[in-house]
Amino acid sequence: MPASSDTILGYTFLAAALLRQALTHPSYLNESREPGLADYQRLEFLGDAVLSLCLADLLSQRFPELPEGDLSRLRASLVDQPRLAELAAQVAIAPRILLGRGEEQDGGRDKPSILSDVLEAILGAIYRDGGFEAVKTVVTRLYAPLLEQSLPGAQLGDAKSQLQEWLAAQHRPVPTYELIAEEGPAHDRRFTVSVNLADERIATGEGKSKKAAQQVAAMAALERLQTRCAR
Repeated sequence: MPASSDTILGYTFLAAALLRQALTHPSYLNESREPGLADYQRLEFLGDAVLSLCLADLLSQRFPELPEGDLSRLRASLVDQPRLAELAAQVAIAPRILLGRGEEQDGGRDKPSILSDVLEAILGAIYRDGGFEAVKTVVTRLYAPLLEQSLPGAQLGDAKSQLQEWLAAQHRPVPTYELIAEEGPAHDRRFTVSVNLADERIATGEGKSKKAAQQVAAMAALERLQTRCAR
């Protein structure tokens, strides 16, 4: 049986107008002049915060031994634009987005910026329609495959290799790592390391060893560089 037009991400809206708003790009609004219709931008703002809270809750429960800094960086990797756009594509949101003719012709339905914004807007709309538990259920289901991959090991353990491979593919120089701080007593040292490309500091990371700090810094650098390329 096909899903209702008021159903998306496995959630059925009580207020269908909220879903329609979440799917409405500003370009459509400018052309349609439909009375009472709003675009997704305010819901996207709300959805961004809701998603961040849901993932903070999920990650802190799933990885209770992971330090706060690592949890923050892990969450950041799950909500960056490429990741959100990939998730939006997987759940076939693109065909339902309402676009203006010009944006449609410009390939807007496949733009990572639009896909990621609409996904966040839908989550904001679900929160408005059904509350926090409803949207948390959707987020948990949406991210379940990623959370089953033991993300800290995947994201942190090989981040230096991932960064170097990505830079090589982009014909960029090899990164260098610099120890910029070492604090705390001998039994609980904290190291801060930066990742540099030529003369530019791309990101920093903290850890209980120099190697751990380098891995965290490399992950943060990779996320930042990939985001730059996606813009």
